[in-house]
Amino acid sequence: MYRNFIVTAVVVAAGRGSRMNSPVNKQYLMLKGKPILAHTLSALQRCDIVDRILVVAAQDDIPRCRRSVVEEFSLTKVTDVLTGGATRQQSVEAGLKAVVEGIVVIHDGARPFVDCSLVERGVERLVGQNLDGIACAVPVKDTVKLVDDEERVKMTLDRERLRAVQTPQCFIAEAVKEAHLRASGEVVGATDDLALLEHYGYRVGLYPGRYDNIKITTPEDLLLAEVLMEGRNKA
Repeated sequence: MYRNFIVTAVVVAAGRGSRMNSPVNKQYLMLKGKPILAHTLSALQRCDIVDRILVVAAQDDIPRCRRSVVEEFSLTKVTDVLTGGATRQQSVEAGLKAVVEGIVVIHDGARPFVDCSLVERGVERLVGQNLDGIACAVPVKDTVKLVDDEERVKMTLDRERLRAVQTPQCFIAEAVKEAHLRASGEVVGATDDLALLEHYGYRVGLYPGRYDNIKITTPEDLLLAEVLMEGRNKA
């Protein structure tokens, strides 16, 4: 059913990665001899369901992205490298402006362990369940408590009903573009794109993600990614 749609992946790679404590933006740090972003884009390149890829990068990083990632690793599905904004939301909006129709798969550039099955399941459920947006997510393992400004516990949340949301997140292009346009005009902020659609009452859902689909944000994440990559290579 979804084969009737053009599927565009928008990869957000404009973040500075301040928590990484590195002069190099985290997307270009090396993971097993290859930039993190190159791992991410290579995984999407292998997905038959993805027709084209748009990368949103920091303005200063665009030449490096094109030369050291897109060209170096022959990522032929990448049709453009666009300039991102000051926030993730603004960067996604920049990518969406280059999408006309179809299905949009939004993914973090610093999540290199995405694979085709995650993307395909998201798109299939988006269309099959007649949704406007869907994101992969995993059950929360730890007990989660709600606190006040002084770290006093207000309540313990029901872990069975909590999910940690990841990317990829899949959307009907018209819906996600409209939600971002409305949010920009009303100055509504959100940490992920599904939350914007949720805010405006669109039909949204979740589907099972994977615990190894980590986002590399801190030096500890990079160490974990090295271990996960070694395990994948051995497998």
